[in-house]
Amino acid sequence: MASGDHGNERASRSLFERPWRWVALLVVFLAADVVIARWVLHWYFARRAAEIPLLDGKAHAKASAERQSRAAPAAHVAPAPLPDKLPLIERPGNDAYGYPLSYVDRAALRALLARGSYAVLSKYLEQFEQEAETDFHNEYLIHDSVDAFETPEQALGESLDAWVAATPDSFAPWVARGAHRFALGFAQRGEEFAAKTDAENFKEMEASFELAFDDLEHALRLNPAVMPALRDEIRIAFAGAKHRTELEALCKRAFKLCKACMQPRVTQQVALEPRWGGSYARMARAASAAKLKRNPRFAQLPGYALIDRAAVAAAANDQQGALALTQQAAALGDNVDFLLPLARHLTHLDDTAGSLKAINRALEIRPQRADLLLYRAYVYTRPELRDYEAAYRDLLLALRLDPTSPNGSSTLHDVAQGLDYLAGQAHQRGDLSAALRLLDESMDLLPNNATERRRSVLLTSGFHGSPEELTALERAANVAPNDFYAHQRLDYALSQSAQWERILSMWNVFITNNPTEGRAYYERSGTWSHVGKTEAALADARRACELGVSVACALVARGR
Repeated sequence: MASGDHGNERASRSLFERPWRWVALLVVFLAADVVIARWVLHWYFARRAAEIPLLDGKAHAKASAERQSRAAPAAHVAPAPLPDKLPLIERPGNDAYGYPLSYVDRAALRALLARGSYAVLSKYLEQFEQEAETDFHNEYLIHDSVDAFETPEQALGESLDAWVAATPDSFAPWVARGAHRFALGFAQRGEEFAAKTDAENFKEMEASFELAFDDLEHALRLNPAVMPALRDEIRIAFAGAKHRTELEALCKRAFKLCKACMQPRVTQQVALEPRWGGSYARMARAASAAKLKRNPRFAQLPGYALIDRAAVAAAANDQQGALALTQQAAALGDNVDFLLPLARHLTHLDDTAGSLKAINRALEIRPQRADLLLYRAYVYTRPELRDYEAAYRDLLLALRLDPTSPNGSSTLHDVAQGLDYLAGQAHQRGDLSAALRLLDESMDLLPNNATERRRSVLLTSGFHGSPEELTALERAANVAPNDFYAHQRLDYALSQSAQWERILSMWNVFITNNPTEGRAYYERSGTWSHVGKTEAALADARRACELGVSVACALVARGR
């Protein structure tokens, strides 16, 4: 027998003779398996743990960027002209419910804030509040005044801080800043369902709501009758978490303060919608509790449940059902909260004419509600209408009232492109002035290099740089000292040979003769930039913005 076979036999026999070795070997192998398994599991979960924060970090970063976007202006639109009297747009008579047809000029109020006229602002809001306290039919005077500041942009917050500091003993700046912070809270949250909303959004919303609630409470300490402050506290109570248990008490307080006021009743209806934890049964009970003898407008309150049901139907793609419910609500009486959804449902069913009729009626009732203006601007861009100039007018006013509206950005691009198209048509038929005006309007909404180049081409068309052509342009400008476009054509012609000093001299004379022509300051601002006078350029851009040139406001916002 070979020695090798002998050795195997001895080894085999020794193992059987000593069985504890089998146990030891088995333990060693099992221990090794456990270690390896543990190492594999540790490696896998460590890798997953590294990936999850990375994914969460990306989601949080995206949510943060979206929060900033929702509070950023869609466009930098020039403020309205400053009012020289109480900013009330007079219309004779009352509506069917006894409410005055005259309405607050919200754009003028925002213009006063932009120019730092804080004492005047406080005086005007105090006057509107007094009129609302004297007669409940005037309730919209103070609500519209406060709503003028219910937008979330950061620059507005800085101006409101200055207003509070300037007139701290007036309720006006406190309730206005509370409205702004309430709007900021909603912007921080976003419009997605809770399950799809970043936790940080809720945290930021609650922080803004708490600052808003403090401001609103301060306003009520200064004047316990300020209904917009109570209304916004009710809204914070049903939309937020901290004051949810105070909802019923806040509603009772508002109803006791003004038994006939419509706005707190409407806010209660929204608070009781199923999406906020209420029910249609509770909405119906609350509507029936409002006594028609105090205000016949209360007959419209059941319409809010119908509108919410219509929204549910539309979400389920039942557009006909949604339309029927909205029509039932609209039949209860003129109410923009019903007419706007009616217009939307009609649009979804391709009834553009019906949609325009509904939204026109809504704007007859409330001419300065930004959401109504934005929707009509959109309707004007529909293929059946393509009325881009009408859309421009609505959009410009809407952006003055709420520059951050999420619906403003997409419509803005459509309208700007439509105006560019109309400018091309005007140029083709030889109407240079109309073409330039349309391009200016496009630049108001969407400043960009492509449209600016088109303006430059139009302004220099037919000019080849000869002294004779330049002399003819100078003669045309001298003959028409108030014709902006004649001077602008001379500007662009001179700029081709970099004659900046001649251009400055020309605009100096023109501005002396036409001190309120904002476009001239804007053009001179560009010339100052060419000669390296940055401060002078920025000063002219600011003045142009004050005089209504929106493209200049965009320059100021960029700090140029």
